[in-house]
Amino acid sequence: MKLDSQITRVELERLFMKLTLAEFLGNTPLNLRMFARYAVLFVLFPSMVLGFRAGLWIMLAFCAGMLTAMLAGQNEWAYAAVKIWLLVGVVVFIGVVASTSLSAVKRLRESRSARPADRPISSSSSPTPCGELPMPWRRDQDAYTAQITLCADQAGIYALLIELQDCGRGHLVAEGMRGLCCPRRSGGENNLKLLALLKLEAGEHRLRWRFVGDDSHCPRGTATLLCRPR
Repeated sequence: MKLDSQITRVELERLFMKLTLAEFLGNTPLNLRMFARYAVLFVLFPSMVLGFRAGLWIMLAFCAGMLTAMLAGQNEWAYAAVKIWLLVGVVVFIGVVASTSLSAVKRLRESRSARPADRPISSSSSPTPCGELPMPWRRDQDAYTAQITLCADQAGIYALLIELQDCGRGHLVAEGMRGLCCPRRSGGENNLKLLALLKLEAGEHRLRWRFVGDDSHCPRGTATLLCRPR
């Protein structure tokens, strides 16, 4: 579906619901590829749920203890330890599945809830038209931040395309995820493109973005409002 000023409100809302559902399903056990990796990781190495470094040390200690038991001729103890280790892994995996699924449900509700306006539309404000929007960047501690001001004269779905050049490797994230769906990210080593669908209430919105990456690269690029409710 082409996102431009000719797309209708109904089409936008249908697309938004479809993409938020796809995002939700991708974070549930229905995403077999991701959860198969989880199964291998946490069933065989359950200590990794504590983080890589702590998990690695616990796993090494377990392996050393099991090897010591086997060298001492205590094979039954070693066999029992392996069974307990795998049982703990199964429990950890079930816990990870449950936690991830609950987070996915929470995220779905958050993304489908309309983002409240930062302030009502004033008499001097005019609706933001489709086209390029100012997106100045500034340094903020360990990252760069930018703000896009968007005046929504009516509630609905707005499509925003952000394109960065010469930004180095990094991640672009929104501050506040309510009413936000980002179905598409692409780019190479020095550029990034992000499509964001925003479910907004009527009013003036200050959309804040944060880029975390190479300290030597300040992002530069454009933000374009592709379409709005009509």
